Amino acid sequence: MKFLISIIILLSTVGCISQKDNQTSIISEVTFNAHTRGAMENISLIDNTITYKDYNTTKTYSITKDQKEQLFNLIKNLELKSISELKAPSDKRATDAALHASLQIKTTNETYISSDFDHDNPPNELKPIIDLLRNFVK
Repeated sequence: MKFLISIIILLSTVGCISQKDNQTSIISEVTFNAHTRGAMENISLIDNTITYKDYNTTKTYSITKDQKEQLFNLIKNLELKSISELKAPSDKRATDAALHASLQIKTTNETYISSDFDHDNPPNELKPIIDLLRNFVK
């Protein structure tokens, strides 16, 4: 009986660890999107290509394997299922003083979308990811 319980606990633990590792190992797209009535900014990573768009321009950049790994390591620190519940530190977007922004992370199984936030003031959990995305397109 003890042996059976030990096996069940072991399998449960391994399953949880595998699930945490898999949440970022299968990322297919990362998108930062910010918009308001007169402006928009979109940064999207697919494979090793970053696309930057605003109303006037579209630019494409290639990133290295190390840069992509750096981004994915930041994403690994997130609990993806809870990014939709993150609280925005400010609410200037409610009066059009800031662009409405969100971060979207697509995996092969699911799409995770953060709660809305001011484009220049994301939740602390998302700030390093958004800063890195913006750094890639400078």
